[in-house]
Amino acid sequence: MKQYTKFLGQALLSLLAMAFTSCNDIPVGYLQTENAAFTPNVIQAYRNVPEGDPHVDNGAPWTSLRIQGVAGTNPINYEYVGVKVADGANAEAFTAEVKKGNIKVMGGIVQMFPQALKSLSNGKYTLTLRVYNEGHSALLEDIITFDVQDNMPEEVYYEEEP
Repeated sequence: MKQYTKFLGQALLSLLAMAFTSCNDIPVGYLQTENAAFTPNVIQAYRNVPEGDPHVDNGAPWTSLRIQGVAGTNPINYEYVGVKVADGANAEAFTAEVKKGNIKVMGGIVQMFPQALKSLSNGKYTLTLRVYNEGHSALLEDIITFDVQDNMPEEVYYEEEP
């Protein structure tokens, strides 16, 4: 009986050692981006908005919702890589506004501040972002579009509460 107990003790220690050793086989910086998406993936930004709009009164940015479908070891970082343009948009002007900080990518959110609209032409700006963490990186091509226009359509204006 004594030998049997000693054998069980040694077997248990061996199992514990294997379990702890196998934990070290998990790679640092796990990153999964196959389902990455912004919903909605088009953000409307307008130069002319009604008085009382937070973009005018407070300089609030046009902001995406947080990206969905990205999983991995924290911290997960995002950065602007490039932009494709359509309908008269200007890629160089957009990239210049990113460098000035008037367009920001942070924490899975993209923001375009009203100041950026002063140098951007009307059109569609479709972004490619890089998501990365320790040891892993992925490009999220054509992941979100900003559609810059002069005037906010009347049906979009905020309704006043009675």
